[in-house]
Amino acid sequence: MIRRRLSSTIGFQLIYQDETQFGSAITGQCDTLIRRYCASIAAHRNQYGLADVVAHSRELLAATMVSGGLADLYQRPGVLLEDWLYPDTKAVKPVALQLEGNTGESIVILELSPHLLSDLALYLGEWQQGSTAPTTTIARELWNVLSDYGALVDFNELSVKLELGHATFVGHSTLRLSDGNSSILFDPFLLPKSEVYPPNYQPLSLEEMGQPNAVFITHSHPDHFDLGTLLRLGANVPIFVPEVKRESVLAIDMALRLRQLGFKNIHTLGWFNETQIGGMRVIALPFYGEQPTVAEALHPEIRNEGNTYLVEYCDRRVALTADSGSDCLGDVKKLAAAALERYGCLDTLFGGYRGFGLYPIQYLFSSVARYLPFVPEKSWQVRQKMMCDADDLIDVAEIWNAKRIVPYSDGGAPWYWQRGLGPCLDGSQAHIMAVDPTPEHVCQVATVRSGTRKDGAIASPVSICLLRPGDALAFAQEDTQVVQNQSWPYMASPRSGSKTISSKICEESS
Repeated sequence: MIRRRLSSTIGFQLIYQDETQFGSAITGQCDTLIRRYCASIAAHRNQYGLADVVAHSRELLAATMVSGGLADLYQRPGVLLEDWLYPDTKAVKPVALQLEGNTGESIVILELSPHLLSDLALYLGEWQQGSTAPTTTIARELWNVLSDYGALVDFNELSVKLELGHATFVGHSTLRLSDGNSSILFDPFLLPKSEVYPPNYQPLSLEEMGQPNAVFITHSHPDHFDLGTLLRLGANVPIFVPEVKRESVLAIDMALRLRQLGFKNIHTLGWFNETQIGGMRVIALPFYGEQPTVAEALHPEIRNEGNTYLVEYCDRRVALTADSGSDCLGDVKKLAAAALERYGCLDTLFGGYRGFGLYPIQYLFSSVARYLPFVPEKSWQVRQKMMCDADDLIDVAEIWNAKRIVPYSDGGAPWYWQRGLGPCLDGSQAHIMAVDPTPEHVCQVATVRSGTRKDGAIASPVSICLLRPGDALAFAQEDTQVVQNQSWPYMASPRSGSKTISSKICEESS
């Protein structure tokens, strides 16, 4: 019989039925509700512009609390309703699977029975690895529909996996680490290959990278916790997620949602807990930042729960800090100091550099409108810098005694920026540095960390290594080399321009 596998040109997305009163985080209906309550603010922006909205944010938000409906979320001033804080998990359930192509356009939505959904990870995981048509009726029906829509292709046993390095930057926040025998995927968010991208520069696929031995998730935002990707990995892959004691409007109970889809090997990791995957020691560290405020917030017990990670392998120590920054519980810079004392210095830091400083009223026009109700009234006109910018990232690396920084967690390729993730790097659109700085910006900041009139600018002692999605680091005994699996087609490669930046900046890429 002919073996077939899931196509790398098709993506999957779960569709949930949300019958909660105020909406949940996994469906985003909580954000839709906030925007509806604040429709007058959107109208004001259309007429006068966003700068005027920010300038008058106190009056505009006060008006929505009186007549816009936003007050419906509060039990009394400063105290939010329990039903808003903790949407009923039983009122939110998966009901369908959406097939997507290219830049996220829907091909078809397949309604699925509860029985099929509870085994979805089992079936899709088997079909990703290559399978003949299933014999059970319910699975065979799904197989046939997937085949009809081009989601199944003939399996080629002769296909060769890419020769990846010890640390492969898959793109955005997805990173693959390998000790040569075992591999780990962090925040897997794999997007479909497509003819709209250059034929010699495409998203890495699971079949090219191989099945990981384990998966680790930093937090539950959809560009980090992507169920469509995870379903391809199968029911039995070990998945490690942050500990979420109770699903809230700010944090999805990832373990619960994975088990609903038939995943069998789910583990929660609390801060400073660790596990061993092959020759790799993985330590969960605190996730600070990307909260509604950087200081005082209403209901500080409700958080965007998350982990950052430290991995020891191949005589190296690598950290992944994703979207972290500072909040009322802590600061990633202080975490770096504590981790240096407890575990030792870093070889490589993969860190976010976006900054993402917003005035609270701007949350309405972002993907996290749900943050707005948590901001105390006295902070309505106080900018909230939710995560590290380039200077902060370099600070973290210097504090942690890191040899190098790899900027990540901000897109990096067309399959991301065409979905609104990260700066557009092909020159077709202007980008705003305050929103989506380029990875080259980290290099520029690192060249002028200090200086004197006599000596001029002085660069950071930490080198910056720019990787394009698909590039990897290979650890040799004495140094680290960049491995290119694809050629960057849009502008000068960071490797070709590294010598003009600094003798220390981007030295791995020269």
